[in-house]
Amino acid sequence: MRFPIITGHTGNDGTAANSLDSVIKCISLGADAFEIDIRRDENSILVLTHNQQSQDVYDSCLRLTEVFEIAGKHPEICINCDLKDDNLPLEVATLAASYGIGPDRLILTGLVAPTFLEKYPEVKKMANIYMNAENLLEKIYFELVSGEKAQISRHMFYQNPWRHLREVITDIGPYISTLSEKCRQLGVRGINLPYRCLTDEGVVEFNRNGIPLSVWTVNDETEITRFLKSNVENVTTLNVSTAKSVRKDLFGF
Repeated sequence: MRFPIITGHTGNDGTAANSLDSVIKCISLGADAFEIDIRRDENSILVLTHNQQSQDVYDSCLRLTEVFEIAGKHPEICINCDLKDDNLPLEVATLAASYGIGPDRLILTGLVAPTFLEKYPEVKKMANIYMNAENLLEKIYFELVSGEKAQISRHMFYQNPWRHLREVITDIGPYISTLSEKCRQLGVRGINLPYRCLTDEGVVEFNRNGIPLSVWTVNDETEITRFLKSNVENVTTLNVSTAKSVRKDLFGF
């Protein structure tokens, strides 16, 4: 695959989030990958939804098997499974493999705990993993919080991790070396970060450390251009058409 790649954020280009329309739109626009949010419902079925839901809502959600079945017929596109529940990486990667979707096409982001990868290192051979920074900063966050914030549980933290992180870690710059070292220790592909927390200097430092970056969710053409020019590996966007046009102008593909 040629880098940088363009990933269609779920709900891209005017489609509903975590819908079949969003998947098909990404395929039709020629995105390199499409993103979907994954949770396990109360019956242990993997479904597409961003937020924790009641079972009656889960019942109406698209199932991951339906998406993998379609993706299996389109070998030109990768699938970025953004995991929203604990302990999903091996289950998702195993299911993907059963549909012929291997490490060349499967990307895992979201809730991928370092302790899980230490217990199940085989996952790293089944998918490209871009570690969300909150997974690597979780311990630091809970060491820094005090008083009322200390009452936030790990489950609550992961319902909206960046809202909590921004309350105590206002600048990610001082943690770039820590993030880079943890990434190397885990042997994962790279880091997945919200673009708003990355300065140009931060991108340069990650590049200097040899850590590939995946940034989300970059929708403005100026910002898309900035990150595509800055040597990131992936830009996740709601505007696939715009991102592809910018990349074509910059790199010719």
